[in-house]
Amino acid sequence: MFSVNGIGEDLSVFRTPFVASDELTRIKFSFYPEFNVLYSDGDYRGMFWSNPLNFSISVPVTRGFTLMVGNCERFNQAFDIYSEDSLLQVHFFGEGGIEDIYLLLSKNFGIGELAVSGSYLFGNSWEIWTYNMANHSLVDTFTYKYEGRVFSAGFRHKLFSVAYEGFGTVEATQADVDNDTTFDLPERLSLGITPQIGPWHAEFMYEHSFGSEDAVSPNRFMVGVRRGVYGFAYRFNPWYIDGVHEHGLNIDASLRLRGVGSASLGLYLRYRNREDLREFQIVPSVHLVLYEIFTRRRK
Repeated sequence: MFSVNGIGEDLSVFRTPFVASDELTRIKFSFYPEFNVLYSDGDYRGMFWSNPLNFSISVPVTRGFTLMVGNCERFNQAFDIYSEDSLLQVHFFGEGGIEDIYLLLSKNFGIGELAVSGSYLFGNSWEIWTYNMANHSLVDTFTYKYEGRVFSAGFRHKLFSVAYEGFGTVEATQADVDNDTTFDLPERLSLGITPQIGPWHAEFMYEHSFGSEDAVSPNRFMVGVRRGVYGFAYRFNPWYIDGVHEHGLNIDASLRLRGVGSASLGLYLRYRNREDLREFQIVPSVHLVLYEIFTRRRK
């Protein structure tokens, strides 16, 4: 719902440029369909979105270096808004988003990991605005094309991590209009602590976005714990759009696939609000990681 503002929902929060620090080639597939329920002034509305498939492959190169390439959705611009009164019916519908194709290089020093990453951003979106009044109807269609870039770097130790993202821009071009708009993506600093507390592996992350002309400067945090194959996390995620606040719970469980790799199932629950508008989001996730098949072939 709130993706109608700015350039959409930022799906890259709490994302850092680190990879698994072993000697295995890994191919990962991730799928995130979502269910949304909107509530405002006693009215409910439900929606379903099938999001793009995420893919990545990481390959150990030499002397502790690992190269990773992949794609993920950076901004989601899907929305479906309907409103009516005695005289006017309004329907705003949008689809599309901005994809992120990234190249990441990581170096494992034994005591820690240093990583750098660069991303090419691209995408398309379209919006249909429909107005109905009495026997009259008006439909406006808008189509946008996006292109941009962003860079990040970080260092991770077994007890802490620090990452920085910056130099990001996105240029938006509207079809049939000779006018381009450039958005400066907020710079972002992430600090993490990962202590071992008895049988529990804990994670605490703080993230600050440095706002620009197009965004505010929110402070975000995440608290998570993992024991064995089970994990749980709480996220507080104020958006870069003023007034939008999000609370989220993540639950996941992983399963080893003998001779293949591993799979994990997750459930993400989100609650968002802005003034009197509420949005509830349920996102089941499926991750499949292939790595043991490459080890077997090397042998």
